[in-house]
Amino acid sequence: MKEELQSLNIGCTLVNAGIDKAIDKLLETIDDAVAKWNLSVAMEEYLYYFYKKNIYTRSLAKQNCKQIIYKIYQPLEIYNRVNTSERYYINKLEMEIFYKHRNILLMDNAGMGKSTLIKILMGLEYDEVDPATNQRGIISKKNNLKIGYLSQNPSLNKENTVFEELMTVFSNLQEDYHRIQELNIILAENLDDFDKTMEELGVVTARYEQNEGYAIEYKVKQILNGLSLAERLWTSKIGELSGGQLSRVALGKILLEEPELLILDEPTNHLDLSAIEWLERMLKDYKKAFILISHDVYFLDNVVNRVFEIEGKTLKAYNGNYTDFSIQKEAYLSGAVKAYDKEQDKLRKMEEFIRRYKAGVKSKQARGREKILNRMEKMENPVITTKKIKLKFETDSTSVDLVLRIKDLAKSFDGKEIFSNLSLDIYRGDRVGVIGKNGVGKSTLLKIINGLEKQSKGEFKIGDRVKIGYYDQNHQGLNLKRTVLEELMYHFTLSEEEARNICGGFLFTEDDVYKEIGSLSGGEKARVAFMKLMLEKPNFLILDEPTNHLDIYSREILAEALEDYTGTILVVSHDRNFLDCVVNNIYEVRKDGATLFKGDYNSYIAQRDEVKEVKDNKGALSFEEQKKNKNRISSLERKIIKAEEDLEKLEEKKAKKEEEYNQAGVRNNVDELIQIQNELEELDLQILSIMEEWENMENELKNLKNTL
Repeated sequence: MKEELQSLNIGCTLVNAGIDKAIDKLLETIDDAVAKWNLSVAMEEYLYYFYKKNIYTRSLAKQNCKQIIYKIYQPLEIYNRVNTSERYYINKLEMEIFYKHRNILLMDNAGMGKSTLIKILMGLEYDEVDPATNQRGIISKKNNLKIGYLSQNPSLNKENTVFEELMTVFSNLQEDYHRIQELNIILAENLDDFDKTMEELGVVTARYEQNEGYAIEYKVKQILNGLSLAERLWTSKIGELSGGQLSRVALGKILLEEPELLILDEPTNHLDLSAIEWLERMLKDYKKAFILISHDVYFLDNVVNRVFEIEGKTLKAYNGNYTDFSIQKEAYLSGAVKAYDKEQDKLRKMEEFIRRYKAGVKSKQARGREKILNRMEKMENPVITTKKIKLKFETDSTSVDLVLRIKDLAKSFDGKEIFSNLSLDIYRGDRVGVIGKNGVGKSTLLKIINGLEKQSKGEFKIGDRVKIGYYDQNHQGLNLKRTVLEELMYHFTLSEEEARNICGGFLFTEDDVYKEIGSLSGGEKARVAFMKLMLEKPNFLILDEPTNHLDIYSREILAEALEDYTGTILVVSHDRNFLDCVVNNIYEVRKDGATLFKGDYNSYIAQRDEVKEVKDNKGALSFEEQKKNKNRISSLERKIIKAEEDLEKLEEKKAKKEEEYNQAGVRNNVDELIQIQNELEELDLQILSIMEEWENMENELKNLKNTL
């Protein structure tokens, strides 16, 4: 490798000893970078030692660095260079996706170009010509690369049922199944071209079995259950589903396709906590590459191993998960700021020398330095100043000690019970996070407390001097016809100048304040809602999914504002990092009741895992319950062994039938072929049924063992 590097040193101006020293340093850097798969660092170090030391011009150094990197480490899937001009979201972007770095986060502040970049990669939008070079960027992909893209607005067939839509992923296998049936009918009715028909039947049947065609319904059911899509929805038309249900169906469909490159744009939106945990496990086991756009820090820490951040119109790569990225970025900025300040000091001295001596006796030196200054490629300020919202919640009154009491609350819609037996006392200063599966009525509970829905049973009482501030995730409290400025001035006694100043603190500047609320994005509507909430100065905040539509930095600002808030909080959220930062109690809602856990989300996880289905705080079961569970465990273990034996027998029987099928083909016995084919299909159904039963028993056995 050293010889390869030396052969590239055309135009070198240093003596051989200097070359060797620089090459040895580069080798050391690249070896370290390879160990960490951090090729961006290798690029920067190369430029430093071969450009700053005057070995190359910058362009030649960069060209040679690329030759080395791509000669030795070819990207598995994508090398991408994108230039955009009009709004300059991204400028001179370079990105590689390698097999080892397959779990990737793409992040930025809202509106900086994540989704635009993804659309360019997908060919849904096109990059623009760089005015400086009059050339477009390059997107190189692996041949026949299969990409699966989950957008925030999925496109599905509205006439299909949920189950039918997911089954379309296996349309080729379904066609094979129908072709097998057709060929069997042809063999029964017409013996012409018997050999040709038999040959095709053998090929199609082998392909169907090789691709596990008999298990496709089982796979679809696994995905639907994992994403918390209730069985009653499986027969619903796609056009009848809510936005959240549509997103889950689209996610399930893409996961079933198993593309080589999976691109997920905010996949945790509309998922409850159990579905998010299931998706984490799914992605951890995913054998191919994927790119995530997400603002869920907890989720990202669990699944990604590389982070690309778009900032200041460029993209920078970091190894590790989101927490690793935060640490690395802080270290990078610390060193980059020092280098930038040092360069700025040098530039100021050069400019001062030029200004002082340009017309004097040292004018020749001054003009020489001016030429050097003009040719220098100057560092950009590494600190990107990003405008952030100014959010602070204050109270103008103090409530009584008991803020809210809920007793035996229940709610039904059209005779169907959503939840029941909910009881909860919230005291002043409490911070309660409400969690639970989708559809158990978490948002409905908040609406009942706010008088927007009527409970079916039970009662609740709000304490004296309690002033509620309610944040609705659907922003139904906003008038879509009003402008941002009008909405603020309608609800609060403010002058236009005061209202504009407040709007500016929430990033609505100049003409933005005259936009109609109905035309705003989800994130912009959220900012309007938070503005109103802040000005109300409530002492009891009731928040329904407040982190939806917010980027990571805005979520951090919201969490900090709530940490400093002196009032009481009741919040529904599936953002685990947010819950960890904000709440001190977790209220888990189920259809038949709820349980209160003391502590933040991590404490809840520890308690949940330690004391599943227990009656006292220590999690000990009574003697009778333990005896009952042990008997059930013994029974399950026997049934599992029997199921495994039955599976083995069925597999042996299937193998014999396949041999009989082949022999019947040799004898050209059509009736026997059809009969055996039907028997094989029946065996496949029996095997699938026992496999499902076996998996359910295994899960029950695992849960029961955790209680002992």
